Amino acid sequence: MAALNIFNKQTKNLKEEDFDSAYYGQDEDYNAPAPEEKPVHEKPAASARPAFNIATSAPVQMKLIRPTTFADGQTIANALMENHPVLIHMENTTKEVSHDLVCFLTGVVFAIGGQIQPVSETTYMLSPHSMEIAEEVIESEENAPADDGYGFAGFGGIGGYTY
Repeated sequence: MAALNIFNKQTKNLKEEDFDSAYYGQDEDYNAPAPEEKPVHEKPAASARPAFNIATSAPVQMKLIRPTTFADGQTIANALMENHPVLIHMENTTKEVSHDLVCFLTGVVFAIGGQIQPVSETTYMLSPHSMEIAEEVIESEENAPADDGYGFAGFGGIGGYTY
């Protein structure tokens, strides 16, 4: 605090003329060199998955593999690395082999940047890095919520009250 008081006393009577205008860049005759412009290299926004044109791409072949042993995991991994989506159906494997295969293939899918999605208890869909698994749920007419007469299906009326 004492240093601030000393500074204030010493600068109290200073005027604008006391400052060196050339030093502070206020001299009108002084032309500073333009800053050197560096080229800006912008990378295009990369999407998580590369897009491909269906018209110019070769048809994609999905592999349906029904493994029976853990050794079949190598065949599945090779198909994924060759950019094929794979559907594995493990109805003929034991629970232990199925568990080990899912663990192994989860690591493979992670390593190649793909996805794995369970379809049922014994069926899994695996996609390589260039494809995305999109899940859509389609409700049947029997399970669809009833229309309340006002165009609000499934809301049960205004504010949740049924009339």
